[in-house]
Amino acid sequence: MIDSVLFIANAVSAFVWLLLLCMPSRWCMGERWESAGYFYANVSKWPSLSVIVPARNESASLPTTLPSWLAQDYPEAEIILVDDNSNDFTSECAGDIAARSNRIVRVLSGSRPPMNWTGKLWALQQGVNASSSDWLLFTDADIYHNPNLWRGLVAKAISERRSMVSLMALLDTRGRWASLLIPAFVYFFHILYPFGKVREPHSGISAAAGGCILISRCALDTIGGISGYSHAWIDDLALAKRVKGAGLSVSLSLTKSAVSIRPYSCLCDIWQMVARNAFSQLKYSWIALVGTVVGMLILFLLPVMGVCMYPFFPVSLAAALLSFTALALMAVTYIPILRFFGMTIVRSFTLPIAGILYLAMTLTSAVNYVKGKREWRGARIDVSL
Repeated sequence: MIDSVLFIANAVSAFVWLLLLCMPSRWCMGERWESAGYFYANVSKWPSLSVIVPARNESASLPTTLPSWLAQDYPEAEIILVDDNSNDFTSECAGDIAARSNRIVRVLSGSRPPMNWTGKLWALQQGVNASSSDWLLFTDADIYHNPNLWRGLVAKAISERRSMVSLMALLDTRGRWASLLIPAFVYFFHILYPFGKVREPHSGISAAAGGCILISRCALDTIGGISGYSHAWIDDLALAKRVKGAGLSVSLSLTKSAVSIRPYSCLCDIWQMVARNAFSQLKYSWIALVGTVVGMLILFLLPVMGVCMYPFFPVSLAAALLSFTALALMAVTYIPILRFFGMTIVRSFTLPIAGILYLAMTLTSAVNYVKGKREWRGARIDVSL
């Protein structure tokens, strides 16, 4: 009985991984962009730029990130930092750093969000209201910008005629748990939202990464502004969907030019990050959750079981070979993201462990939903669903 179940399940698993292998757009990580050496001399007149930063309790991040923004060589730019009800001297920290430079940072004291607004989006809205530039760069307070990032992004948007360009910032992989789970996080995101498909105008796939989004004011006005998706918990995906749904061009790229300095020193940091949004990505569907559980078990757990059980239990050689085939195919698809993070390809065989942990985080997200626990870097509001 066990052998039959393993044989059938691992045949399904191997078939699915083979199908994925035949769809390189979902795992090859071909959409890369870096600011270094990016050609932008063909921009004759630089449009004005407002950099809007929602910041909640970011006094530890700003001494590293804010100087990188102040050092950007952009002709006409302003930085607007919205202090989102911090209790750790975020405003004072930003003011002190700005005072030591020759550029002005406008620090706004954010108010509490109205009904049906998430805290981060309300902070962004207050920044947009205070801005007047042609282009808006939404970035998180923990994102370090390499030199020429602003010029490069604006030039990319203009030269490619895109209304919105977004970068998935390089995440911190230091530490045991981060090195195991962060590459897998980007890998799963890319499988769901292949970046090459995001940029294709006729593709139904849209996505953005909230840590670094450049959007034209005209495009934001076209979709009704932030108020049009003010209740969205996964705000970057909601924005991308509205922009692309309006027939406007978008792109999303992997990068090492925007770097997240937020550490993931323990498992709970990553667990909370994923559990915040995982069930909402399933659109709060219990049927989708059950399908996800079954699918993840077949794809990640049963191949490992088939290989490990073969020497000790009555498992046929055929079932064991199917299990190994599924693991091998899985490992091949994982190699490109490991190379991006500079990791050895031996780690490709750790993907099943990461997959099962992400399944557990998704279940935690569903439990939190039932309990009414929802937050974004600190609870601020109960959002009506």
